[in-house]
Amino acid sequence: MPLPADHAARRRDQRLAQARRLTLCVAGGAAAASLALGAAFAHALPGHRASATAAQPAGAPPQGTQPTGTLPTTSRPTSAPASPLQQPQQPPATTAAPPQTTSGGS
Repeated sequence: MPLPADHAARRRDQRLAQARRLTLCVAGGAAAASLALGAAFAHALPGHRASATAAQPAGAPPQGTQPTGTLPTTSRPTSAPASPLQQPQQPPATTAAPPQTTSGGS
């Protein structure tokens, strides 16, 4: 005996609603995971600290204050430039052979 048309339509609509809910849950979960990972990676980047006072040593006074009984000191320029790059210990070796070339053939 064939099923009535309204029963098939109702079952179709229920399955479409289930698929829609599942799609929304998957998309929402992916968006939440993306935001969570983005926030975690943004905080893990070097140079992104919460405040400048957190980077001070434990016994250092806050910036802008001077301990009592001491004279202010002036900073002297150092002879070396303030660069993280350094010159190599020895220059790179030179070779007498010409560089190798490769053709595009197989």
